Amino acid sequence: MALSDPGVALTRFDFTAGPLRGTHLTLFPACLVHRGESHFETLPLVAVASVRVAFERDARKLGWGAALIVLALVLLAIASPIATFANGLAADLAAAGSQGVARGLLAFFRFLEAVGSLLPAVGLACALGGAALAALGWIGETRLAIALPGAERIFTTRGRDPRLLDFSEALSERMMALPR
Repeated sequence: MALSDPGVALTRFDFTAGPLRGTHLTLFPACLVHRGESHFETLPLVAVASVRVAFERDARKLGWGAALIVLALVLLAIASPIATFANGLAADLAAAGSQGVARGLLAFFRFLEAVGSLLPAVGLACALGGAALAALGWIGETRLAIALPGAERIFTTRGRDPRLLDFSEALSERMMALPR
């Protein structure tokens, strides 16, 4: 079984990062080919209903990043008062002698003091995670969406990618040149 020659490639876009890393899109006069190491897909241009490309920031990641940073500030604000309060009560109970219920309260206040001393580390982790999420949300992604009858193929790259914009422009020009 022989494959027909698709013609000369008009342009090509290589995905260098992200989930599509190692794959590429190749535009031929009559079709678009998405090829990777373990898959191959051909999209005939006459079947493509529309092509949309856009750069979008991820508002969800930005929101979660801001929430984690606020949580980190709250944890840092309450860490010292909790530790100081628990330490003072534990010292009072230890001075009074620890018998019966007082022994249980002393252990509880020591535990509360330990939690208060760990809250700055948890707050720092929340701040770093929130900053990372906010940065990823701000960087955003460039998304190429190709609408086909009954399906849509979406190809994304991290950040504002002018190469994907140029590729989609060439794809649009080729689609407009096809007889319909």
